[in-house]
Amino acid sequence: MSDVIHGKCLCGKVTFDVGSAGALGTCHCTRCTRWTGQGATVVVAPASGFKITGGKELVKKYHEEKFADRYFCSNCGSGIYADGGETYYVSAGVLKDVALMPAFHCQVAYKAPWDEIGGSAPQFAEYPPH
Repeated sequence: MSDVIHGKCLCGKVTFDVGSAGALGTCHCTRCTRWTGQGATVVVAPASGFKITGGKELVKKYHEEKFADRYFCSNCGSGIYADGGETYYVSAGVLKDVALMPAFHCQVAYKAPWDEIGGSAPQFAEYPPH
Protein backbone atom coordinates (compact mmCIF):
# COMPACT_ATOMS: atom_id res chain seq x y z
CA MET A 1 0.00 0.00 0.00
CA SER A 2 1.58 3.28 -1.03
CA ASP A 3 -0.99 5.85 0.13
CA VAL A 4 -0.28 7.85 3.26
CA ILE A 5 -2.47 6.95 6.23
CA HIS A 6 -3.23 9.73 8.69
CA GLY A 7 -3.57 9.17 12.40
CA LYS A 8 -4.27 11.02 15.61
CA CYS A 9 -4.54 10.26 19.29
CA LEU A 10 -7.81 10.33 21.24
CA CYS A 11 -7.53 14.02 22.17
CA GLY A 12 -6.37 14.92 18.64
CA LYS A 13 -3.29 16.82 19.80
CA VAL A 14 -0.80 14.31 18.37
CA THR A 15 -1.16 13.80 14.63
CA PHE A 16 1.00 11.71 12.35
CA ASP A 17 1.31 10.12 8.93
CA VAL A 18 2.23 6.57 8.03
CA GLY A 19 3.57 6.07 4.53
CA SER A 20 3.89 2.70 2.86
CA ALA A 21 1.94 0.62 5.36
CA GLY A 22 2.45 -3.12 5.31
CA ALA A 23 0.43 -5.76 7.08
CA LEU A 24 -2.21 -5.33 9.75
CA GLY A 25 -2.07 -7.88 12.54
CA THR A 26 -2.67 -8.51 16.20
CA CYS A 27 -0.15 -9.53 18.84
CA HIS A 28 -1.71 -11.39 21.76
CA CYS A 29 1.33 -11.48 24.08
CA THR A 30 1.05 -10.48 27.73
CA ARG A 31 2.93 -7.19 27.18
CA CYS A 32 0.66 -6.08 24.35
CA THR A 33 -2.42 -7.09 26.32
CA ARG A 34 -1.24 -4.96 29.23
CA TRP A 35 -0.47 -2.07 26.86
CA THR A 36 -3.89 -2.05 25.20
CA GLY A 37 -6.27 -4.00 27.42
CA GLN A 38 -6.50 -6.70 24.75
CA GLY A 39 -4.18 -7.87 21.98
CA ALA A 40 -2.46 -5.00 20.18
CA THR A 41 -3.72 -4.58 16.62
CA VAL A 42 -1.04 -2.79 14.66
CA VAL A 43 -0.04 -1.76 11.18
CA VAL A 44 3.50 -2.84 10.43
CA ALA A 45 5.26 -0.03 8.57
CA PRO A 46 8.78 1.12 7.73
CA ALA A 47 10.06 3.65 10.26
CA SER A 48 11.30 5.80 7.39
CA GLY A 49 7.71 6.54 6.32
CA PHE A 50 6.42 7.56 9.76
CA LYS A 51 6.19 11.27 10.56
CA ILE A 52 4.69 13.12 13.52
CA THR A 53 2.91 16.15 12.05
CA GLY A 54 1.62 17.77 15.23
CA GLY A 55 1.99 17.61 19.00
CA LYS A 56 5.48 16.13 18.97
CA GLU A 57 6.15 17.63 22.42
CA LEU A 58 3.32 15.49 23.85
CA VAL A 59 4.75 12.19 22.61
CA LYS A 60 6.39 10.30 25.47
CA LYS A 61 8.31 7.03 25.50
CA TYR A 62 7.94 3.96 27.66
CA HIS A 63 11.16 1.95 27.47
CA GLU A 64 10.30 -1.68 26.78
CA GLU A 65 13.37 -3.82 27.41
CA LYS A 66 12.11 -7.06 25.92
CA PHE A 67 10.63 -5.76 22.69
CA ALA A 68 10.48 -2.18 21.52
CA ASP A 69 10.07 1.25 23.05
CA ARG A 70 6.43 2.30 23.02
CA TYR A 71 5.30 5.86 22.33
CA PHE A 72 2.08 7.44 23.53
CA CYS A 73 0.31 10.79 23.91
CA SER A 74 1.05 12.17 27.38
CA ASN A 75 -2.21 14.14 27.33
CA CYS A 76 -4.78 11.38 26.62
CA GLY A 77 -2.68 8.21 26.95
CA SER A 78 -3.34 6.87 23.45
CA GLY A 79 -0.72 4.37 22.34
CA ILE A 80 0.73 5.53 19.03
CA TYR A 81 3.52 3.15 18.01
CA ALA A 82 6.23 0.77 19.11
CA ASP A 83 9.72 1.33 17.72
CA GLY A 84 11.18 -1.87 16.31
CA GLY A 85 14.16 -0.12 14.71
CA GLU A 86 13.58 -0.08 10.96
CA THR A 87 9.98 -1.17 11.52
CA TYR A 88 7.28 0.61 13.50
CA TYR A 89 4.21 -1.11 14.88
CA VAL A 90 1.57 1.61 14.66
CA SER A 91 -1.60 1.20 16.73
CA ALA A 92 -4.39 0.54 14.25
CA GLY A 93 -7.02 2.19 16.46
CA VAL A 94 -5.47 5.64 16.06
CA LEU A 95 -5.32 5.46 12.26
CA LYS A 96 -7.94 6.87 9.91
CA ASP A 97 -9.25 4.90 6.94
CA VAL A 98 -7.00 1.85 7.10
CA ALA A 99 -7.80 -0.21 4.01
CA LEU A 100 -6.05 -3.34 5.25
CA MET A 101 -7.58 -6.60 6.39
CA PRO A 102 -6.03 -8.64 9.22
CA ALA A 103 -3.04 -10.59 7.91
CA PHE A 104 -1.96 -12.40 11.07
CA HIS A 105 -2.34 -13.08 14.78
CA CYS A 106 0.91 -13.72 16.63
CA GLN A 107 1.83 -14.85 20.14
CA VAL A 108 -1.48 -16.73 20.25
CA ALA A 109 0.03 -19.19 22.74
CA TYR A 110 0.05 -16.34 25.29
CA LYS A 111 -3.38 -14.82 24.71
CA ALA A 112 -5.72 -14.20 27.61
CA PRO A 113 -8.32 -16.96 28.11
CA TRP A 114 -11.16 -14.53 27.34
CA ASP A 115 -9.52 -13.33 24.10
CA GLU A 116 -11.41 -15.14 21.31
CA ILE A 117 -9.89 -14.80 17.87
CA GLY A 118 -12.24 -14.63 14.91
CA GLY A 119 -11.73 -14.32 11.19
CA SER A 120 -9.55 -16.28 8.83
CA ALA A 121 -6.15 -14.59 9.31
CA PRO A 122 -3.36 -17.07 10.06
CA GLN A 123 -2.53 -17.64 13.72
CA PHE A 124 1.01 -18.21 14.99
CA ALA A 125 1.83 -19.55 18.46
CA GLU A 126 4.88 -17.27 18.55
CA TYR A 127 5.97 -14.72 15.92
CA PRO A 128 5.27 -15.35 12.23
CA PRO A 129 8.15 -16.99 10.38
CA HIS A 130 10.28 -14.52 8.40
